Order: sequence, then structure tokens, then C-alpha cells
Amino acid sequence: MTAAKILFTDQSKKKKFGLDFHLVQLFFVCLPSLAVYLVAQYARSEMKKMDAELELKKQAEFEAQAKEMELKKAKERAADPVLREVKERLNKLEETVKEIVIESKKQSNDAQIEASKIEERGLEASKSSKVTTGTSTEGKTSEPVPITPGSQHKPNSGESKKDLP
Repeated sequence: MTAAKILFTDQSKKKKFGLDFHLVQLFFVCLPSLAVYLVAQYARSEMKKMDAELELKKQAEFEAQAKEMELKKAKERAADPVLREVKERLNKLEETVKEIVIESKKQSNDAQIEASKIEERGLEASKSSKVTTGTSTEGKTSEPVPITPGSQHKPNSGESKKDLP
């Protein structure tokens, strides 16, 4: 019967394997790239998580250090009021010493400026007090006559030395 069945039955449609085979092939070709992409995305998310954890740890550490510093300051304040007073006095003394140093520098600068002004005045005075000599034109003799810059008087031929101021 099997032979008769094969003869009298319609032939079954042959399955075309073309399109299904290409889809399977495309899937296998894209699989490595897809795996690499998924691994990269996973690594990126893990890195973000680790960065967030590290940031939290740093903040917690910073806050812990700040609390420790506050506790140390509070202990120093409460531990020894005499020591605190001494530190305050020392700070005041340091400030006054700084002020004195600044004032002494200003005074030394002022003294240097005054000294230079005095020297300039002295040079000007010595230049103006120098006596320059001129000659009298009284006939035969020629004697030096003092002439100062402020003096406008010039001896004439008819005047003698006694008439000069």
C-alpha cells in the first residue's frame, strides 16, 4: 500500500530553503558584532556605577575629615582655656609686631627721602654761595671782585672798592 499511496497521492511541495537559510546566515554573521556591542555597553554601565561609588566614597571621606577637624577644634577650645588665651595673646602680639615693622619701614623710607632732600638743598646752597671772581677795570690795577648770583651790581670804571656793598 505504500507504493500505491505514493503513486496516487499528489506530490508534496518542495520546501525552498533559500530565504530561511539566508536569515540564519545573517544572524550568525552579526552575532560577533552584537556580542562585542553588548559587552561594551555592560562595561560602560559598570564604569558609571564604579565612578558613582568612588564619588560617594570621596564625599564620605571628605565629610569624615571635616567632622574630625571640627571635633579637634572643639576639643582644643574646651580642653584648655588657658592655652587658648595664650594663643590669642600671641596672635595679637604678632599683629602688633607686624605693624611696628611696617611703621619702621615707612619711617626709614621717610628719613631717606628727607636726607636726599637735604642733600639736594645743600648742593644747591653750595652752588649758589660759591663766589665767582671778576676783574675791576679801574685803570692800571686788576683785582678780583666777588660776584654772587643774587647780586646785580657791576663795578664801573669810576667806582672804587670801597663803594661796593
